[in-house]
Amino acid sequence: MVKKILSIAIWGITAAALIVLFVFARENYLNRPLQSIQLITETDTGFVRKAEVREELWQLCGNKSIGTVNMMHIQKQLDRNPWIADNTSYIDLEGTLKVSYEEYEPQFRVFGKNGRSVYVTKEGVVIPTSRLYTPYVMVASGNFDIDNETEAYTLVDTLESHRNLINALTWFKAIEANDFINNSVGQIYCNSLNEFELTVKDIGARVIVGDTCLAADKLKRLEIFMKQCPNAESKNMKSINLNYKNQIVCTKR
Repeated sequence: MVKKILSIAIWGITAAALIVLFVFARENYLNRPLQSIQLITETDTGFVRKAEVREELWQLCGNKSIGTVNMMHIQKQLDRNPWIADNTSYIDLEGTLKVSYEEYEPQFRVFGKNGRSVYVTKEGVVIPTSRLYTPYVMVASGNFDIDNETEAYTLVDTLESHRNLINALTWFKAIEANDFINNSVGQIYCNSLNEFELTVKDIGARVIVGDTCLAADKLKRLEIFMKQCPNAESKNMKSINLNYKNQIVCTKR
């Protein structure tokens, strides 16, 4: 009986000691100053300058004790960066703030009728351009309404102002899915009638593809035409129109 009571007492003292040590260690950890900031990313596209982000975060939480660092403020600060798609952060046991973030990956650049431009991702997110970095991507131009964008936003089908951008994205995906055409098309153009045209390598003619209906089929017909028609003959054409079902309508200069 005495041994049982003694055993329970020992376990109780040990548990109490462990709790005290845990509380002491936790308080000691929370009162330590933040040591450093480490940025981690798998998609380094070039838009985000790590030195600038690190400096911004250090101004926000540097020289503070770990317990007073507001993780929500860090997330909001990173969310303000229009080229960062997602982010997570935590402070490790060494006192290092570790920030993992994912950059948007632009697929093509759109120049609007007012001369302004933006990038569009494959997911339909519009992101602003940067003075510091210009990726080599396909270009779309013409009848696009582009404001002076400073923030990222997602294209919405119901907004009329987004319609041509959405259609341009549809054409980009269709072009990318056809290896032959993808290696041949240099630019996407939206004319004043909201019809799409393509600038194609070795073809001086306007390649009219119209709306996005049967986009893949139109590009397949263009591929067949380019493989069968000699370059010399295609250069004498004024336009190549694929906007008709199962047809290719050409006009000469």
